[in-house]
Amino acid sequence: MDNRYKYSLYAAIAAVVIGILASTLQVGDEEISNILINIGVAIIVVLLVRLRRTGNLPEKDERTKKLGAYGLSYSWFITFLMLNLLYWIDRLHFAQLTVSNVIFILFILMLVTAKGFQWYFLSKGDVD
Repeated sequence: MDNRYKYSLYAAIAAVVIGILASTLQVGDEEISNILINIGVAIIVVLLVRLRRTGNLPEKDERTKKLGAYGLSYSWFITFLMLNLLYWIDRLHFAQLTVSNVIFILFILMLVTAKGFQWYFLSKGDVD
């Protein structure tokens, strides 16, 4: 196991333990302890999936970096188009949008399109 994974695993375990202790001892806000537990568990799951998927193979090479960059650039373009669409929806009063709504929509769109395009290009084998 790489040192980067070890340190991430230690931080995740620490977040879960601190969250459980804070919840048990009723220190601070209950939401903060729930957030710490959720973040810790999510990091542990991601680390386990990465370790299981890659095994002894290199995690990145030139091809995966290229495909990842193309996926992110396509995602950025889709996000830019959605931002323009949301502007016109608000400008023409089709819907009442708050800043929180727009940020949430763009955040989810960026995550889904970035991973979607990267997955598509990696399964396709190349960008061309």
